[in-house]
Amino acid sequence: MNTTPDFSCDVLIIGSGAAGLSLALRLAEHSSVTVLSKGPISEGSTFYAQGGIAAVFDETDSIESHVEDTLIAGAGLCDRHAVTFVASNARSCVQCLSIRECCLTPQVQANGEESYHLTREGGTAIGAFFTPPTPPAKR
Repeated sequence: MNTTPDFSCDVLIIGSGAAGLSLALRLAEHSSVTVLSKGPISEGSTFYAQGGIAAVFDETDSIESHVEDTLIAGAGLCDRHAVTFVASNARSCVQCLSIRECCLTPQVQANGEESYHLTREGGTAIGAFFTPPTPPAKR
């Protein structure tokens, strides 16, 4: 007797980190997607990564500043081309998450308007890390 349940999907993504979940969000618009994780999503490396998503949204900030901050923090382990690519595309990724109503920690301004919650992380020059909300199990 087979006790293994049948399960079907168009796409199976193995890994629930930032890359896997981002891919799942994009593919879910057109396909049936399943994400396989080795444990709770709130226990993976992505959740514990420093800060959040580093992106340039402020006119006093620059992509080059993000690149330099990352290269310094990476202590020689980062590829400049890859870091520049990520820093150059981070803003559109944050906007994509926002459009899909993914949770980014909100911050209410003094005038009552809501904006992204920005923090300074690990010696960065400008506060430009978008922080995810704390999952219920961690609150």
